[in-house]
Amino acid sequence: MTEAAVAKQVQQFSNSEIEEAVRVIVAESLGRKLDDVQIDSVLMDELGAESLDFLDIVFRLERDFSIEITRGEMERASRGDMSPEEFAPSGVISEAGLARLRELMPEAAERIKPGLRPSTILTLFSVRTFANMVIGKRDGRTV
Repeated sequence: MTEAAVAKQVQQFSNSEIEEAVRVIVAESLGRKLDDVQIDSVLMDELGAESLDFLDIVFRLERDFSIEITRGEMERASRGDMSPEEFAPSGVISEAGLARLRELMPEAAERIKPGLRPSTILTLFSVRTFANMVIGKRDGRTV
């Protein structure tokens, strides 16, 4: 499946079709061969993504799936109903904040450890994280 083959309406796709389309988008955004990009590949550590690459990936997801993923929405999703101070007092994510991240990103649970800072949350993102965002949008959830 090429990026051009990704349809505009996310509702018509199964989870596995969304995962495959997201793999294609990530591979194309990063200039990688599709075989190098697996659903559980970690974008920064394994695929060499940089923060600007995330913007390109989000743009392509929004365009190809006709969805919107805002930065504020992603930050609110990571905090849940916690205030910024409850989530990360003194700039380090609290135990409750870590639990919230593990719930939100089960694919990264083993990498969500004490001492994590909000600025390093992007290092946890895998291809599956973005696929889960698209699936969540399809299912009517915010990111």
